Amino acid sequence: MNSTLSSEDLDNDIRIQQVQQTAPDAVQFYIREDLFNNDPYDIIQQKVATFQPILSKDDTRCDQASKDGGKKFEDKKQIKCMRSVGTYVIQQIGRKILSGDMNLTKISFPIKAMIAKSALEKNLQSTIFFPLYINRAVQTVDFMEQLKLVITATIATFHINLSFHKPLNPILGETVEGFLSDGTKLFAEQISHHPPISQFYGIGRDNSYKYFGNYWYEASAGLNSITLKNKGKRTIVFNGGQRIDYNFAYELYSGTIMGSMKVETLGVSTYQTNKGLTATLKFGKVKRKPTDYFEGTINMGQQELCKIFGTYMGYIEFDGVRYWDHRHMQPYQVTIKPPFLPSDAQLRGDYTNLASLDIDKAQIEKENLENLQRHDAKLRTKFKEFRRKKEEKKKQHDHD
Repeated sequence: MNSTLSSEDLDNDIRIQQVQQTAPDAVQFYIREDLFNNDPYDIIQQKVATFQPILSKDDTRCDQASKDGGKKFEDKKQIKCMRSVGTYVIQQIGRKILSGDMNLTKISFPIKAMIAKSALEKNLQSTIFFPLYINRAVQTVDFMEQLKLVITATIATFHINLSFHKPLNPILGETVEGFLSDGTKLFAEQISHHPPISQFYGIGRDNSYKYFGNYWYEASAGLNSITLKNKGKRTIVFNGGQRIDYNFAYELYSGTIMGSMKVETLGVSTYQTNKGLTATLKFGKVKRKPTDYFEGTINMGQQELCKIFGTYMGYIEFDGVRYWDHRHMQPYQVTIKPPFLPSDAQLRGDYTNLASLDIDKAQIEKENLENLQRHDAKLRTKFKEFRRKKEEKKKQHDHD
């Protein structure tokens, strides 16, 4: 299970860089494919079959871990770019607060502070450790072991996926399709405009498991921070019969205007199974530890069966047995398929122009899409009102 992937490299899996010549005020998104594990299916199966807990016992955190907790963000050029739109965004936040609207997911960000990826694509990144851990879970009949592996596959992604990089907000009806090198098929679709809800669905090779749920974000702003709450749910169902439902903790982005930038996962995440097992993880409350540390338990009713401890910036252990260590486990890349449906995110005008660094045209395309969404929303509201009046009229006619 060892790899030469360094903890510093891990932060570059979703890296953006300042483009000094063509678009000096924008950021560019790219993925270094060499940082991901693209083993073919037969090699993956060998690793799954021979998986063993890690012998390391040291208290390790990757280089991107902030001293006080969370993942730090230090690239000065990228920070300058993202803060260059700060005044504009603050003005919008102020208007919303004065109007009594605290839902910041409706704020429109200038496209120069965004990356050429849809949020639907980022949502699928939650599966980057599935080829190892979920395939291992498929092969065991031990329900508690399955739960441990699902928790591990989830927590191991945090130090990679936590990011200040802002993807494009999906348009209602937008779709994305992808896959993992083990044969897992992945799909995502934006099913609601406001609130913004993204649905996802994954199918393991040979239908060995199903993974589905939704992302539903709410954002609120502090003086120098943004809190992002995901009200969505995730579910994984194994062919053996166990179903695991779990939710999201929340994310705190601090240093948005000044000072050090970092992002933390905080709060509580719970896992419920149809076999009576439950797990609760509490983030940021471990005494004398940075806020990326967590602790929890697996229970059967009121009986505690297992203790959980670790840091999403380094490792996770169950009763002292280490299942994931950032120095030894390499993520698997989610490959996004070329556009097949007209609704594919990669066909959006703002997406394609941002990818080619035509920032001015990308901004125009983004505004056109937002205006079209608002227009469509008004039509839907108008139709609902028309239908309501029609039904009331019919009820009155039937009554008479």
